Amino acid sequence: MPHPPPSPGPRCRWPALLRGKRGTTGAVVVRLRGEIDANRAERTSRVLLDALSSSPTDVEVDLSRVPHLSADGTLAFFTALKDARRRGTQLRVTQAHPQVAAMLRRVGLSSALDTSGQQGTGSP
Repeated sequence: MPHPPPSPGPRCRWPALLRGKRGTTGAVVVRLRGEIDANRAERTSRVLLDALSSSPTDVEVDLSRVPHLSADGTLAFFTALKDARRRGTQLRVTQAHPQVAAMLRRVGLSSALDTSGQQGTGSP
């Protein structure tokens, strides 16, 4: 008896890394997607640290496809910020959804990160 085709399953919620140079500035763009919580903080940290590994002058983290950031998930950004400071790299967060921007403010990261270009929040 033939087996039914496999179901497509749930959408992947793991952060993804898309890196690319922007112009001649040497900025690296990281586009994350999916929810970032305790289960995904370590993987997100690895993605961000990988982007920082070449010591670029700027790293832009585009959060337009991150609908939720938990307090535990912010650990990835604390880890990346520490490494960015050690390397002399400017770490910027852009296009954060209101909940994500609010969480960054709540844990004190919005003052440490350049959080320009937030979605629908005005200035953080």
